[in-house]
Amino acid sequence: MSFGYNEDLLQFIWEYQLYNAASLITTDGTAIQIIKQGNLNRSNGPDFERAEIRIANTTHHGSVEIHVDSREWEQHGHHKDLAFNTVVLHVCYAVSKESYRQDGTKIPTIAIGKFINQSALHKYQELMANKAFVPCERQLTNMSFFDINIWLDRMIVERLEARCTLFRTYLTSSNDNWNQAFFTAIVRSFGMPTNTEPFEEIALKVTYDLVQKHHQSLFQLEALFFGMAGLLEEPKEDNYYTGLKNEWGFLKAKYTLSSITSKLKTGRMRPLNLPTVKLAQLAAFFHHVPQFIPHVLKLPPIKSVKEMLAFSLSEYWNTHYNFDKSSDKKRKSISSGFVNHLFLNAIVPFIFFYEKEKMETATDKAINYLYHIPSEKNSIISKWKSSGIESNNALTSQALLHLYKIYCTPQRCLECSIGKKLLLN
Repeated sequence: MSFGYNEDLLQFIWEYQLYNAASLITTDGTAIQIIKQGNLNRSNGPDFERAEIRIANTTHHGSVEIHVDSREWEQHGHHKDLAFNTVVLHVCYAVSKESYRQDGTKIPTIAIGKFINQSALHKYQELMANKAFVPCERQLTNMSFFDINIWLDRMIVERLEARCTLFRTYLTSSNDNWNQAFFTAIVRSFGMPTNTEPFEEIALKVTYDLVQKHHQSLFQLEALFFGMAGLLEEPKEDNYYTGLKNEWGFLKAKYTLSSITSKLKTGRMRPLNLPTVKLAQLAAFFHHVPQFIPHVLKLPPIKSVKEMLAFSLSEYWNTHYNFDKSSDKKRKSISSGFVNHLFLNAIVPFIFFYEKEKMETATDKAINYLYHIPSEKNSIISKWKSSGIESNNALTSQALLHLYKIYCTPQRCLECSIGKKLLLN
């Protein structure tokens, strides 16, 4: 009889003892008592460690290995691995051959398929077959808000910790220069989803210290950012452009600079999200608030941070989206929506990282910032609302987006606290 699922489900069944424990016997008919099923091991080695299994009249302390079919023992090379000599029980859905340790001793084996709790298996089958927005959509009403919120708290921390890996590389590459690391995170976020990599390269080449050296001149900052982006290479009949091009030539020679190798993307993009506009905003940002980074690293109230983000661009950009082509006059200061984007993609994750690494304290400030940022509005958040989970702030919306992307879409229900509770009820 085919199982139809991978061993993750068998591990879940073993971990939560969703089988008829009183009737368990090995393949040679010996009675078994599970005193301790062991602790799930998510790293290398046997699946469960520190198990306590009574086989006939002998109690064994060691590991338990789980497979869909017993043939996988040799297929995975466990019969040659010293680490698997600690296995005292081989648990398989089906047993097609006996298994032996590296030292040549035979391993007691259970064909657990006939002992599994069919109700739990049926619940899992329903989840996997569900074509709704998320597998548990129709069952979410059976969950308490307390249990859901506890898991969402875990999701937001997991989402922020995932970003820490990137920031740690920034810190390492800058020789533990926190200002440069934060600068890179901010500049990268100005690239929006489409141009994050080119903007990251700009941050690494322009550097925070160089920007600080020229922060008093908005024109020079524009020359640095546009020149580094490779947008001042061609001749144009535009006096402002020509001035920037000449200034870039001077700065490039003075500091031995070279433009980025990454190519900026401009296709299918709203005018305000064009890289030219974002670079102009970036230059204005560090011209008007040069002390933004050291100020934010003092962990001020969120209102204080937002007040620093109200600034204007150079007059040229009020009538341009690109060089050499004028447009109707429109102020292109960063919008409230982009301010929220900046908080969610750079400021909050970096403050979380800073609190963990530098302050060695709880990450309360980063989490508190999220409470005071509006919830994102998109199709995913709307579908969560239709499913009964409403988002009132960015703390919840960020958690829900992480849950959907990392757990729901790949159907990792067995690793989700909500999925586990639904299967175990």
